[in-house]
Amino acid sequence: MASIRRLPEAQALLNPAFGAYLLACSINAATKTGARNPLPWPSAFLVLPLVLPADTRADLPVKASRTMAAWLAEHPRHQAAFADRAAALTDYTRASLRHGAVEVMGQGLRCPRAPRPVTADNGSEIADCARRAALVGRWLAATEPVTAFTLLGVRP
Repeated sequence: MASIRRLPEAQALLNPAFGAYLLACSINAATKTGARNPLPWPSAFLVLPLVLPADTRADLPVKASRTMAAWLAEHPRHQAAFADRAAALTDYTRASLRHGAVEVMGQGLRCPRAPRPVTADNGSEIADCARRAALVGRWLAATEPVTAFTLLGVRP
């Protein structure tokens, strides 16, 4: 991962403030669903490895009408690569959680205020990351954490 950090694009994407924003987008979308429960904190470690890699992000559906399980069945290469990506992004996710955009509570994670919407001025890649993070949040709200981790081939 050290060589990846030298690339300017990687440094921009691996900024803890940006990671915190993406987590806030995901958690906000998850808690807007019917139950409005906080997102279980281990689920936060699934968001960034699904959203940040460009190849995975490009294959994510636009709407959450497809389930995570159905999407993974159609894209087994993302499932195969997930464990390594999740391990590589664990410290980054922790740093992003400490950034203050989300609250870590006993019941899980919640977003104290809705993240600012992305505008055209922010760039298309940032907007795409934010939209996909919200999609992943809706998936995680509808999927038990144990099931999500199992589907992705990792454990908390």
